[in-house]
Amino acid sequence: MLGRRMGGIRALALGLAVATPAGPARAEGHDRVVPENAVQPPGASFEGQPAVGRAQMIRIAREALAASARATACAPIRSLAQVSGRLVERLAVRAVEVASLHGGCPTHCHGASACDLGGGSGGPQVPARLTLLPSSEASIRALLDLIASASCRIDLMMYGWEDDPTGREVATALADAARRGVRVRLMADRTGVLIHNPAAAEGRWIFLDELRAVPNVTLIEPPGPFFRFDHRKLAVVDGRVAWSGSMILTEVARRRWRNVIFLAEGPIVPQYVAMFEDRWREVGGPPEGPLPPAPAAVPPMPPNAHVRMVRTDIHERSLKDTIYHAVDHARRHLYLENPYFSDDILTEKLIAARERGVDVRAILTLRGNVRRLNRYETLTANRLLRGGVRVFLYPAMTHVKAMSADGVWAYVGTGNFDELSLRNNREVSLSISSPDVAGELDRTVFLPDMAASQELRALMPAPKNWLHLELMELWY
Repeated sequence: MLGRRMGGIRALALGLAVATPAGPARAEGHDRVVPENAVQPPGASFEGQPAVGRAQMIRIAREALAASARATACAPIRSLAQVSGRLVERLAVRAVEVASLHGGCPTHCHGASACDLGGGSGGPQVPARLTLLPSSEASIRALLDLIASASCRIDLMMYGWEDDPTGREVATALADAARRGVRVRLMADRTGVLIHNPAAAEGRWIFLDELRAVPNVTLIEPPGPFFRFDHRKLAVVDGRVAWSGSMILTEVARRRWRNVIFLAEGPIVPQYVAMFEDRWREVGGPPEGPLPPAPAAVPPMPPNAHVRMVRTDIHERSLKDTIYHAVDHARRHLYLENPYFSDDILTEKLIAARERGVDVRAILTLRGNVRRLNRYETLTANRLLRGGVRVFLYPAMTHVKAMSADGVWAYVGTGNFDELSLRNNREVSLSISSPDVAGELDRTVFLPDMAASQELRALMPAPKNWLHLELMELWY
């Protein structure tokens, strides 16, 4: 157990020795090399995209603190409970990581369905028709087509939306829909707006202000009190189809990042509608007046999955519980892909799955858009490799948030495998029980991305300032 991971203890005790790994991951310090895909190629770096300047950082901190102060003044007891509860949760998670108390995962489902590996957390399980869109361009084209097809209402919440060709193309499509009488309600997380739009941090007019002025459009930019942000990417059109996943509305994400989106139809869509309505009321959205009549519903395609909505919110952790449950109960294989993988509990669970004979493969990137996280991914990759997990270094920025297990279950959505997504920000994803969808995800995303990646064969050198990274991880 001690040799598998000592992230927290390493941060508290420099130079603590770990047991020598067995098998192909065995490596001495002088044997460690930097793989090609672990280095940003000259002139093609994804780091700093978007570039966040000092003025943006100051504005984000100032607005988050102001929102926190307002929330505290309006509801002091509730705000105190949120802050103290989050602090206790963080300390408890760190204690579990340091003590390594989360090993010893079960090998059987103990009554759980063989297909419902995600367990019973989250919303009720319902049938759905899912369509995977395993590319960034297909994801944007599908959103534009849905907007063009809307007849009465478009509800959209978005974390990253930039004043660039892609961001403006979507904004123009929404404005065109509103002008033909479609009711358009938009929630763009204020922190995401500031990160992607330096002009907004300077108080200058941006494209969202133009969109806000269009009749039939209501746009709200919810702030992030207590530094809890709305990281969801979701569009619901006419209450009949939901579009969600990892795609943000920026040119870089469209042209240079790997993304996966899904379309959902069937009984799951009302759950997305209800989630949007709850958030709309929470942030002070105006009540909706009478809508124009919707056209006759097209008979839905037969369902190809049973799904549960899983979320991270102030008082909900079903997303985290579902991922952990699936890893604990997988028996044959686990594939996952994510750019921001820093949750040590998940790392340990993956290693435990490998120890009980599961084929575990993780697709990571060290060429991501955040330099500090690229360095931390080196630590994650080494820990996984040391534990026998096959690690694949993607050659570019992958923004995918997905997992599959045993060819029968899958996770796709907005949540990363880090502290922010699993326990802090607002996220929404699907726990999918379906051999068809899980198999398609393996064929169109995981296996092609493994083939395009460089498999890690030996431990990499520890990044510079690794102690700082470990201490950062103790909190995040």
